Amino acid sequence: MRVRLPRLRTLVLGGAIAGSLGWVAGSGLTGGSLVYYETPGDLLAHSSGRDRVRLGGLVEPGSVQEVPGGVHFVVTDGTHQMPVFQQGGVPSMFQAGRGVVVEGVYGADGVFHGDTVMVKHDNVYRPPAPGEQPPRSAQLG
Repeated sequence: MRVRLPRLRTLVLGGAIAGSLGWVAGSGLTGGSLVYYETPGDLLAHSSGRDRVRLGGLVEPGSVQEVPGGVHFVVTDGTHQMPVFQQGGVPSMFQAGRGVVVEGVYGADGVFHGDTVMVKHDNVYRPPAPGEQPPRSAQLG
């Protein structure tokens, strides 16, 4: 029994697609890509200072300062603190005591230089109580 040419093409194409998807999935799950973020303690323990990483933790209360060109604040994991300079603005939900993940580079000056901030929050919406104003987005701490 002979396999017709269109069926053979379909099988070869399907095999190539399956192989490509398998390769992408396998290479995407290597060790370094599975870490979502590093804590200040992790970063202090083994950072080379050259790689782009994500720093995660809580914004230290009383540490948020708006400066020209960005925002200075401190991220803590409860044990270690990491000073952060975020270039540009921060999301409206950013505030002291809230969890954040900052993308950037740990500098030789001992400061984490971020360019992207993601704020951790729960998925429950709570509207303001009657007569209350919603929090201002510029309110940082």
